[in-house]
Formats: sequence, structure tokens, C-alpha cells
Amino acid sequence: MQKKWLYRLIMSYIPIFFAVVFCLMLLFFMTMSDLVRKQSVQASGVFASQVMQIVDSTLKNIDTAASKSLLLNEKIAGYFNSSGPQATYAYYEVTEVLLDFMTQVGLVDSIYLYRESDGKVLMQHFSSELAEFGDRAFIAEAMKTPGSLMWSDIRQFALFDTPDTSKRVVSLVKKVPYYSGEQGLIVVNIRTDSLHALIREMSLDGVSSLCMTDGRGSSFEGSDRTCPSGSGEQGNVMELQSDYSSWHLRIGMKQAGLFTYVSAFSYVWFALGFVAIAGGMLAMTYISHRHYRPLEQVLRRIHAFADKRSSLARREAAEDEFAFIDKSLESLIEHTNNYDKLQAEGKLYRRVQLFNELMDGSRAWSMEQLKRELRQVGLNGDFDGLAVGLVEIDYYAPFAEQYSPSDQSLFKFTLRSAVQEIAEAENEQLWTEWVAPNRLGLIYRLEGTGKERQQLLKLKQLAERARVWVGQYLKFTVTIGMSEPVKRGEELPAAFHQAAAAVERKISFGPNQVYVYEAHWAQTASNRGHDVLLQEMRETAQLYRLGNPDWELLLEQTCRTMAAGLYTREDLTGLIRIFKSEINREMQELPQESLGQWQASGWSRLSGMPEEFEWIGDARELLHPLLQDAQQQLQSLRMNRQQYMLASEVRNYIAGHYADQELSLSHLSEAFDMNTKTLSRIFKEEIGEKFVDYLARVRIEKAKQLLEETNEPVQSIAEKIGYLYPMSFIRVFKKLVGMTPGDYRKEMEHRK
Repeated sequence: MQKKWLYRLIMSYIPIFFAVVFCLMLLFFMTMSDLVRKQSVQASGVFASQVMQIVDSTLKNIDTAASKSLLLNEKIAGYFNSSGPQATYAYYEVTEVLLDFMTQVGLVDSIYLYRESDGKVLMQHFSSELAEFGDRAFIAEAMKTPGSLMWSDIRQFALFDTPDTSKRVVSLVKKVPYYSGEQGLIVVNIRTDSLHALIREMSLDGVSSLCMTDGRGSSFEGSDRTCPSGSGEQGNVMELQSDYSSWHLRIGMKQAGLFTYVSAFSYVWFALGFVAIAGGMLAMTYISHRHYRPLEQVLRRIHAFADKRSSLARREAAEDEFAFIDKSLESLIEHTNNYDKLQAEGKLYRRVQLFNELMDGSRAWSMEQLKRELRQVGLNGDFDGLAVGLVEIDYYAPFAEQYSPSDQSLFKFTLRSAVQEIAEAENEQLWTEWVAPNRLGLIYRLEGTGKERQQLLKLKQLAERARVWVGQYLKFTVTIGMSEPVKRGEELPAAFHQAAAAVERKISFGPNQVYVYEAHWAQTASNRGHDVLLQEMRETAQLYRLGNPDWELLLEQTCRTMAAGLYTREDLTGLIRIFKSEINREMQELPQESLGQWQASGWSRLSGMPEEFEWIGDARELLHPLLQDAQQQLQSLRMNRQQYMLASEVRNYIAGHYADQELSLSHLSEAFDMNTKTLSRIFKEEIGEKFVDYLARVRIEKAKQLLEETNEPVQSIAEKIGYLYPMSFIRVFKKLVGMTPGDYRKEMEHRK
């Protein structure tokens, strides 16, 4: 229905409204402009002083901390008092002091100590001679400068003479001893980027601009940047100088020229404003009378009908003209709505029932039958192909707990409407129904033949737009799975299963994505490599029990193997449960004290961890820090045990001599000057595994690596890992891996 009268009414009033409002705004802005300009100048000065105080306070805090933590530190003093080669531990203690200082003072980029006696330069992470140090020119200049030094100007700092590694810093220089500097220097470097970031955080975007320079005028923002001076397009500039660092801070008011320009207007605008208001009132009165005439004609026609019905006549006598029109149409609208409602309810029920029949395959539909049935439920039956999609709400359990049923219904209605509207905007026929509390089913009715690839690409783009829209405007995310296009109604159940399989891919690659079904998934799903995955779990558990840091890498590999296996959410739950059991079973081999620590801090948390996850990344993010924390506690307990230190040395010795065919307990007892039985008992208690079993496992792991990476014969590999007889090697390999070396090499080549 065209609303010509409404648009004419609106377009009549809007120009008058805007003209009057513009005049009032201009008057108000003109009155306030001068006051705002003065207050802005005053506020900018106060703000600049506060920024300069904060910068000075930050520099003073670093200066004070350097004096207390470095200049007065006994270990630092010991470093400067000594000269010549020193023990590594002595340097380690000094670097620990430097690292602690950097941790306490967040802005510090680097620290180095220069010892004048022997030209030694020591940083927090390496040492160097003065002749090879990239900052030797600055050191020479600082040593020549008499008296105490404070903060330098902006300079280039590099560890070596290569210019591409230099960075812009300011440096705090402390002489040792104070004032004279006979023993050397303490230099604390702060990157100019850090100070610029501190100033940028305090700047008021859109109101003022801040720029800090050193005593030579170099900007902290960058070597190619200059700070404004005087007055210009950016506004008036105020400059402050720090009494502490002698640095300069310039602050400029943005858009300051606008206030001066507006203030130049004449006060004649006041009179024009009042004239505009009065003229607007007169114009709106005249236009209102003109636009009321069509309404009078409608009322006359209704009056003629009202005279025939006494009820309408009584209403008209007690109400205004608009209420009279509303009451007159109410009866007709009510009857029409009741009829349409009954028709719509029947179609909606039949539509949902038909959707479910198509998805579950309870009834076979030919394409002609399907088109005819769709027309009966009010849908367009002109199409040539079909495609199925599934929209799944991510993390549905927290979603259901967080929102009430009414809020959930509102979110689901919004989601369904958005998906429908995005498809309709691209002229795609889409039918949507909820098939589960967290899943919205989609059936696209496609037009044209021989364009399946282009159609699928377009549907994926529509799904991606819907996914982005949901993440942007709703308080949850969705994962969308798409099937391949089909040409027959009987293929819809299979297409539905394809869409469901595509949605399940978020177990591997994460939620909030769009996945399109690929035919090779069926072959991959039938060969998931359970044996390899279980072997990786067992090896991860063994490395974890032994305290070998490689367990973290193997855990990551295990998670990647799970992601590559097309597992369902139920499969993932079972695999996580198996992995937890493997970890706990291996930890039972620990000494009693370590086992008690594991059961109290590790297993109690691991067993209480949720077993159902949205995707493998959630499981890894929970599992890894939990195991890492428990490992650190066990490691602390182990480091306090002398036996564990001995067992660790034996383990390291095995790692370096596993290829020795003479390696045995007797060999180790001679190497560590211990009784054979005592050494065997300590190794079993601390490592949780007999010596012969541990040695065999180390050799077999190396053999697996050689079988995968080289083409050497089995006999040669057996000799390289310490086996004199190939048959012994093959027997042990099959016992630990479950297959012969030759079969293992074939399996790895097939997998590649």
C-alpha cells in the first residue's frame, strides 16, 4: 500500500523542523564556543602537567629502584670488585639480580654492567668484551663524563655492530662507585616505544595530541616523526620542560581553529533564530490544515455507514475521528485474522512434520511428490536440486544454563530469521526447521542443473555470512555444516547425514566455523588408527611418569592425531577417559612419597575434569596446564631427593650410551661406583621402571625413528642401537610395538 499522504506530511514538516533546529544549535554553539575554548586551553595545561609528572615519577621510580636493587646490591658490588675469569655460578647470580630487576620494573628493555678493570660487559642474558660490544661508544663517552649521570637523550642501542639489530632507547647511567665511576657503569635501557605507549595511553583521542621529545628535540614516537610547534592546523601547541629529565612535552588542541571561526559570526544570528522559530510555527499550522482535508473526506464516508448502525454511531459520538476510524475497522480485521490464523496453524504443523519425514527417511519421496507436497504447505515447488545444512549452537549446555527458556526462544527465533533473510537476500529458496534443541535444519531448493560446484560455493558463502552475523550480534556462536547437492528427494536423508558429519568436524578444528562435507571423509573415518593413537597415549603417560619434558610434545601430537581421525564427540569422550586411566596407571609405579603427592594434587584434579568437550582444543587447554602443574609439584619433590638425582644421572648416561652393546647394570655400577643391586633398586624406585625395560624402550624409540627417516636394513639399525643379534632386536621390537620392524616401516610409508 502506497503511503503518499504520510510521505507528503513528513516531507512538509521535516525541512521546517531542520531549519529551526539548525538555528537553535547555531545560537547555542556560538554562545558556548568562547567558554569551551578557554576551558580547553586551561584543561590542556593541567593535563600536560599531570602527564609530565607521571613520566617524571616513572623515571624517578626506575632511578630509585636501580639505586636500591643494583647499586647497593652485594652481588653487583662483588662483580665490580673482582676481575678476570670467574666461576659461571658467580655470573649466574648477578644475571639473576638483573632479571629480577627487569621483572619488577616493567618498562626496562635491557641492563648491562661494565667493569672498567678488565673491560667486561655483563647483560641479563649474555656477556661480552668491550671491544666486541655494540654499545662501547656510549660506555666510553659515559666514562669520560665527570660527575653523576642521569637520563640520556634518545640514542641507538645494539648488542653487536650490525645496524639492523639496533633499537631506539633512553638510558639511565649509574657510576660505580657513585660520582667517580672508577669501577665501571650500570646502564639501564628503556625503549622509546614503551615510553611512547605510556604517553599514548594517557592522550585524549579526538581532544588533544601529546608529543614527547628529548633535550635534542628527537621525538619518542619515531625517528621519522616530528612534534608540532607553534600554531597550525592541529591547533595551539603548549610546551612543558621537565626539571628532572630536561625532556619536553608538547600538547596541542585538535580543531582549535573551529572555535575561533565560529566566534567571528555576528550576533545578528540571534534575531534570525527567533524569526525562524516564529516562521516555522506559522508554516506548520498552515500545512496541517491543508493535509487534514483528505481525512475529512474519509470521515464523511464512514459517517454515512455509521448512520445505518447505531453501535458505530454511539462510538463516533464519544471518540475523536482517529479512534472512530480504528473502531470501525477493528471488526473486519478481527474476522480476517481469525481465519488466517486457522489456516496458518495447519500449514505450520504439516510443514514441520514433512521436514522431519524428509530428514529421517521414514518415507521415500520422488521429486514430483515432494514438489506437490511443498506447494500444499505454502512453499515454492519450482526447483531442480536440493542441499541440506545444519546450524548447531556452540556450547549449548552453558547456553541453556545461562538463559531462561523465554530468552532461549528469542535467541533461536532471531537466529532462524537471520539465516532465512540472508538466503532470501540472494534469491535462494530456504526452508528452516528446528530438528533438535541446539540444531536448526536447512533445506535449500536450488534452481538450474550442471552448476553443483558453483551452487555449493554460493551456499557456503551464505553460511559464512550467517555465521559472522550471529557472532557479531548474538551472545553465542554457531557451527554450520553443509551437504553436497542432490537431485532426488530419496537422497535427502543421506544429505542430512552428510551435513551432520560436517558439523561434527568441529571436534577436530573447533566451533564457529562452516564445514562442507567431503566424500573422502567416509574412507578416513573407517581407518582412524586407534592402535597408533593408543600407543601415543601410552608413550605420553610413560614420559610424564619419568618427568621427561617431551611428554608435552607427545601430548600435542596425540591431540593432533585425535583431530585428524574424524572422531565424534562420543569418541572424544572415550579417548579422554582412556588417556586419564593410562596416566594414572603409569603413576602407580612412582615411589610412595611421589605417588601420594600425585594422588593428592594431580589425580584428584584430573579425575574431576569434565569428560565432554565441544572440540579437542578445549580438552587440550584443560589437560595440559593441569598435568603441567602436577608435574612441577612432583619435580620439586624429586629435586629434594638425592636418589632421584642419581637416577636422573643414570638416565642421562643411558641416553648417551644406549648404542653401547656392553651397556648393563654391571657397567653402570662401575661407572657410578655403586653396588649393582642398590643401583637397580634406586632406579626402579625413582624412575618406576626396571633398568632393562627402560633401556629396551629407549633403544626401540630410536629404532622407530631410524625406520621412519632412513632406508637402512634392519640388521644395520639393530647394531646402531646396541643389539648384537638382529633376532633379539626383532623380538624386543615386536614385544613393545606390536609388530616387526619391517611391518612398522611399511605402515609408516603407507600412512605418508
